[in-house]
Amino acid sequence: MLHDIQYFDNNDLACYNGYSFRRDKKTGYYLSSKPIGKRRVRLHRYIWETESNRQIPRGYDIHHVDGDKNNNHIDNLMLITKHDHMCLHGDEATEETNNKRVKNLIEKARPKASEWHKSEMGREWHRQHAIKVYSNLEPVEYTCVFCGKKYKTKKRYGKSENTFCSNNCKAAFRRASGVDDVEKECKYCGKKFFTNKYAPAKYCPEHRDRKYRV
Repeated sequence: MLHDIQYFDNNDLACYNGYSFRRDKKTGYYLSSKPIGKRRVRLHRYIWETESNRQIPRGYDIHHVDGDKNNNHIDNLMLITKHDHMCLHGDEATEETNNKRVKNLIEKARPKASEWHKSEMGREWHRQHAIKVYSNLEPVEYTCVFCGKKYKTKKRYGKSENTFCSNNCKAAFRRASGVDDVEKECKYCGKKFFTNKYAPAKYCPEHRDRKYRV
């Protein structure tokens, strides 16, 4: 049986089935003044559930067919998926509405998201997510630039990055290229010479043999 909907205070207040609903001026939806059951509910959702005598399924919304949130007659209410509902309102959104959404995202959502990602909980989530992603990666074949051996790894390299089949090949490549060489002064003759910065060499090649340092 269809219950009558009565509106008061320039449509800011609606009464239905013994309950009162106040219109939210930001969203345009009517919200019950007090809990119905365990929580406060929106008028259009309550009307649909009351008139159809069933609950709104999970993943579904109630859509105003003519787009008028003041028209909450059962004939103007349609059960649709949340995805379809978002698409409908997304297509109807004005430039002003979209600008408000972007402003809200920049001023409120992003700072909160950044704060969460930096928190202990956020860092732990990223750690677990990285482990899960890495475990599902398929190995990719590369060629070692030092020994020419082909090998597979889950690690991803850029096109300009050197790839090595082992740390030994990587170290040998760096020694051969001289990328880690630094200038030192021979402790015996004072002559300048170049050697790997990780090497313990203190003498130039000419005086590395102990027989010269008697």
